[in-house]
This record gives sequence, C-alpha cells and structure tokens, in this order.
Amino acid sequence: MDFIIAEEGVPVRPPMGDFIFSAKLPLLDKELPFWMYGRNLVFLDAYYVIVESVKKKTWDPITTVIIDIHRGKYASLNHWYTDISVEDKVVLKNRYEKSTLILKDVDGLEWVQL
Repeated sequence: MDFIIAEEGVPVRPPMGDFIFSAKLPLLDKELPFWMYGRNLVFLDAYYVIVESVKKKTWDPITTVIIDIHRGKYASLNHWYTDISVEDKVVLKNRYEKSTLILKDVDGLEWVQL
C-alpha cells in the first residue's frame, strides 16, 4: 500500500494530532475511497489489513474497515473498534462504548469492490 498524507482539505486537525492518510493499492492501481488514520493498522495476514477510516476531507466519525489488499475490496465493520487483538480469532473492542466484535472469518462481510 502507498500512503499519502491527506491533510490538504481536512477542515481541522484531528484532536489527537494523528496523521490521516489517503491510500492506494499500487499493484491494482486502485485508490481507496476513504482516508485512514496512520495508527492502529493491523495486518491479519498477507491479504487483509484492518484500519480506522473516515470519509474524505473529514476526521470524524471513525469507522473500522477491513481491506483485502490483493483483491481490491473492502468491508466496513460499521463501528469504530479501538482495540484489536489477533490470536486464535480476531477480537475487536471499543473501550468507550464497551462493545465487542469477534471476527471468526471474513466470508460473511459485505465487501465493496474498488
């Protein structure tokens, strides 16, 4: 993945001072339709990465997205998960809302092709 700092056009700097990036999948020549924070990138394997995303030109609300970097598709997890652990299964938690998602596989996700 190629990351480009996407500060141009962001109305205000994110409150935590984190950088926001646009991203491109160079092997597929596809640009992601959202921006993402540079923190908390979790690679599940050689195909999937979990990111904190925002709509372009914004910094909020944050939504967790899983990207298939080889097939050029992504799926929103519809919530923001602040803590991610990967062991036998993927456990995503939001420490503020006290919500948890256990991701057993990616087959049931609603994938959007780039």
